[in-house]
Amino acid sequence: MAPELLAFDGWIAGAAFASGDRFVVGRWPRSPFGSFADVMWARPGGERVLLASDERALAFIRRHYTFEEHRATPVDVRVSPRRIRVSAAQVELDLDLEQPGALSRLLALRPRRLRTLRTWVAIEDRLARPLVAPLLGGGAGIRARGRTRGGSREWYAIHAFRLARARAAIGGVDLGGTVPARACGFGFSEFPPMPAAVRVTSLIEA
Repeated sequence: MAPELLAFDGWIAGAAFASGDRFVVGRWPRSPFGSFADVMWARPGGERVLLASDERALAFIRRHYTFEEHRATPVDVRVSPRRIRVSAAQVELDLDLEQPGALSRLLALRPRRLRTLRTWVAIEDRLARPLVAPLLGGGAGIRARGRTRGGSREWYAIHAFRLARARAAIGGVDLGGTVPARACGFGFSEFPPMPAAVRVTSLIEA
Protein backbone atom coordinates (compact mmCIF):
# COMPACT_ATOMS: atom_id res chain seq x y z
CA MET A 1 0.00 0.00 0.00
CA ALA A 2 1.43 3.36 -1.07
CA PRO A 3 2.14 5.88 1.74
CA GLU A 4 -0.32 8.75 2.14
CA LEU A 5 0.91 12.03 0.65
CA LEU A 6 0.61 15.24 2.64
CA ALA A 7 0.49 18.50 0.66
CA PHE A 8 1.74 21.88 1.92
CA ASP A 9 0.89 24.70 -0.48
CA GLY A 10 2.26 28.20 -0.10
CA TRP A 11 5.46 30.26 -0.14
CA ILE A 12 9.04 29.68 1.00
CA ALA A 13 11.25 32.77 1.35
CA GLY A 14 14.85 33.10 2.42
CA ALA A 15 17.72 35.52 2.95
CA ALA A 16 21.15 35.69 4.60
CA PHE A 17 22.77 38.72 6.21
CA ALA A 18 26.19 40.16 7.02
CA SER A 19 25.65 39.30 10.70
CA GLY A 20 25.82 35.61 9.77
CA ASP A 21 22.11 35.02 10.42
CA ARG A 22 20.23 33.05 7.77
CA PHE A 23 16.46 32.57 7.48
CA VAL A 24 14.12 30.28 5.57
CA VAL A 25 10.45 31.15 6.10
CA GLY A 26 7.39 29.09 5.22
CA ARG A 27 3.86 30.48 4.82
CA TRP A 28 1.35 27.66 4.31
CA PRO A 29 -2.27 28.78 3.76
CA ARG A 30 -3.16 25.16 2.90
CA SER A 31 -1.67 22.26 4.84
CA PRO A 32 -2.73 19.19 6.86
CA PHE A 33 -2.54 21.48 9.92
CA GLY A 34 -4.56 24.30 8.41
CA SER A 35 -2.98 27.69 7.85
CA PHE A 36 0.33 28.24 9.65
CA ALA A 37 3.78 29.79 9.28
CA ASP A 38 7.27 28.85 10.40
CA VAL A 39 10.75 30.35 10.53
CA MET A 40 13.93 28.28 10.23
CA TRP A 41 16.78 30.41 11.59
CA ALA A 42 20.48 29.53 11.37
CA ARG A 43 22.43 31.67 13.83
CA PRO A 44 25.99 32.90 13.11
CA GLY A 45 27.45 30.12 15.25
CA GLY A 46 25.56 27.46 13.31
CA GLU A 47 22.77 26.72 15.80
CA ARG A 48 19.53 26.00 13.97
CA VAL A 49 16.31 27.32 15.50
CA LEU A 50 12.73 26.47 14.53
CA LEU A 51 9.90 28.91 15.30
CA ALA A 52 6.37 27.76 14.41
CA SER A 53 2.89 29.06 15.08
CA ASP A 54 1.23 25.63 15.47
CA GLU A 55 2.23 22.91 17.96
CA ARG A 56 1.32 20.07 15.58
CA ALA A 57 3.25 21.66 12.75
CA LEU A 58 6.22 22.23 15.07
CA ALA A 59 6.32 18.52 15.98
CA PHE A 60 5.97 17.47 12.35
CA ILE A 61 8.75 19.77 11.09
CA ARG A 62 11.07 18.62 13.89
CA ARG A 63 10.62 15.00 12.80
CA HIS A 64 11.70 15.78 9.26
CA TYR A 65 14.29 18.56 9.62
CA THR A 66 17.25 19.24 11.91
CA PHE A 67 17.34 21.87 14.69
CA GLU A 68 19.19 22.45 17.94
CA GLU A 69 16.38 24.59 19.35
CA HIS A 70 12.64 24.85 18.72
CA ARG A 71 9.88 27.04 20.03
CA ALA A 72 6.10 27.30 19.54
CA THR A 73 5.43 31.01 19.18
CA PRO A 74 3.22 33.31 17.10
CA VAL A 75 4.69 33.64 13.61
CA ASP A 76 3.12 36.33 11.45
CA VAL A 77 3.99 36.09 7.73
CA ARG A 78 2.09 38.44 5.44
CA VAL A 79 2.38 37.87 1.70
CA SER A 80 1.34 40.46 -0.90
CA PRO A 81 2.16 40.66 -4.62
CA ARG A 82 5.17 42.88 -3.90
CA ARG A 83 6.22 42.14 -0.33
CA ILE A 84 6.63 39.49 2.36
CA ARG A 85 6.74 40.66 5.98
CA VAL A 86 7.75 38.32 8.80
CA SER A 87 7.49 38.78 12.56
CA ALA A 88 8.36 35.92 14.92
CA ALA A 89 9.62 36.27 18.49
CA GLN A 90 12.46 38.82 18.19
CA VAL A 91 12.93 38.27 14.44
CA GLU A 92 11.73 40.87 11.94
CA LEU A 93 12.28 40.18 8.23
CA ASP A 94 11.06 42.12 5.19
CA LEU A 95 11.46 41.07 1.56
CA ASP A 96 10.55 43.43 -1.28
CA LEU A 97 9.83 41.21 -4.27
CA GLU A 98 11.25 42.10 -7.66
CA GLN A 99 9.27 41.70 -10.87
CA PRO A 100 9.15 38.13 -12.23
CA GLY A 101 12.28 37.43 -14.26
CA ALA A 102 13.23 34.94 -16.97
CA LEU A 103 13.11 31.98 -14.60
CA SER A 104 9.58 32.79 -13.44
CA ARG A 105 8.40 33.18 -17.01
CA LEU A 106 9.98 29.84 -17.87
CA LEU A 107 8.36 28.12 -14.89
CA ALA A 108 4.95 29.53 -15.82
CA LEU A 109 5.04 27.73 -19.19
CA ARG A 110 4.39 24.38 -17.48
CA PRO A 111 0.74 23.43 -16.79
CA ARG A 112 0.07 23.47 -13.04
CA ARG A 113 -1.11 19.86 -13.04
CA LEU A 114 2.17 18.77 -14.62
CA ARG A 115 4.23 20.67 -12.02
CA THR A 116 2.78 18.67 -9.12
CA LEU A 117 3.36 15.21 -10.61
CA ARG A 118 6.08 13.49 -8.60
CA THR A 119 7.54 11.87 -11.72
CA TRP A 120 7.81 15.30 -13.37
CA VAL A 121 9.45 16.79 -10.26
CA ALA A 122 11.99 13.95 -10.41
CA ILE A 123 12.69 14.68 -14.10
CA GLU A 124 13.21 18.37 -13.40
CA ASP A 125 15.45 17.63 -10.42
CA ARG A 126 17.64 15.36 -12.51
CA LEU A 127 17.74 17.18 -15.86
CA ALA A 128 16.71 20.82 -15.41
CA ARG A 129 18.42 21.62 -12.08
CA PRO A 130 21.98 21.83 -13.56
CA LEU A 131 20.69 24.23 -16.23
CA VAL A 132 18.78 26.43 -13.78
CA ALA A 133 21.51 26.55 -11.10
CA PRO A 134 23.43 29.44 -12.78
CA LEU A 135 20.24 31.55 -12.64
CA LEU A 136 20.10 30.89 -8.89
CA GLY A 137 23.62 32.12 -8.23
CA GLY A 138 25.03 28.60 -8.07
CA GLY A 139 22.62 26.65 -5.94
CA ALA A 140 24.67 23.44 -5.75
CA GLY A 141 22.76 22.25 -2.68
CA ILE A 142 19.27 22.90 -4.07
CA ARG A 143 17.19 19.76 -4.63
CA ALA A 144 13.57 19.28 -5.70
CA ARG A 145 13.29 15.79 -4.18
CA GLY A 146 14.98 13.78 -1.46
CA ARG A 147 14.54 12.04 1.88
CA THR A 148 13.85 13.86 5.09
CA ARG A 149 15.54 13.32 8.43
CA GLY A 150 12.54 11.16 9.37
CA GLY A 151 13.06 8.92 6.33
CA SER A 152 10.09 10.12 4.28
CA ARG A 153 10.38 11.06 0.63
CA GLU A 154 9.58 14.67 -0.24
CA TRP A 155 9.03 16.52 -3.53
CA TYR A 156 9.00 20.30 -4.14
CA ALA A 157 6.74 21.35 -7.02
CA ILE A 158 7.91 24.86 -7.96
CA HIS A 159 5.31 27.26 -9.39
CA ALA A 160 7.09 30.64 -9.35
CA PHE A 161 10.36 32.28 -8.30
CA ARG A 162 10.97 35.93 -7.38
CA LEU A 163 14.23 37.62 -6.41
CA ALA A 164 13.96 40.07 -3.53
CA ARG A 165 15.63 42.87 -1.61
CA ALA A 166 15.72 41.96 2.06
CA ARG A 167 16.39 43.52 5.44
CA ALA A 168 16.14 42.03 8.91
CA ALA A 169 16.56 42.79 12.60
CA ILE A 170 16.72 40.76 15.80
CA GLY A 171 15.45 42.51 18.90
CA GLY A 172 15.54 45.76 16.97
CA VAL A 173 19.22 45.37 15.99
CA ASP A 174 19.75 45.58 12.23
CA LEU A 175 21.55 42.56 10.72
CA GLY A 176 23.33 44.48 7.96
CA GLY A 177 23.21 43.94 4.22
CA THR A 178 22.37 40.71 2.47
CA VAL A 179 25.10 38.24 1.50
CA PRO A 180 25.16 34.94 -0.41
CA ALA A 181 23.80 32.31 1.97
CA ARG A 182 26.02 29.57 3.36
CA ALA A 183 24.47 26.13 3.72
CA CYS A 184 22.06 25.90 6.67
CA GLY A 185 21.62 22.12 6.81
CA PHE A 186 17.97 22.13 7.84
CA GLY A 187 17.11 19.36 5.39
CA PHE A 188 18.16 17.60 2.19
CA SER A 189 17.79 20.80 0.13
CA GLU A 190 19.24 24.26 0.60
CA PHE A 191 17.43 27.48 -0.28
CA PRO A 192 18.89 29.56 -3.17
CA PRO A 193 21.86 31.65 -1.98
CA MET A 194 20.30 35.04 -2.77
CA PRO A 195 17.22 36.67 -1.17
CA ALA A 196 14.18 35.24 -2.92
CA ALA A 197 10.67 33.84 -2.59
CA VAL A 198 9.40 30.61 -4.13
CA ARG A 199 5.77 29.68 -4.72
CA VAL A 200 5.71 25.96 -4.02
CA THR A 201 3.72 22.83 -3.22
CA SER A 202 5.59 20.43 -0.94
CA LEU A 203 4.49 16.79 -1.12
CA ILE A 204 5.70 14.56 1.68
CA GLU A 205 4.96 10.99 2.70
CA ALA A 206 2.93 10.75 5.90
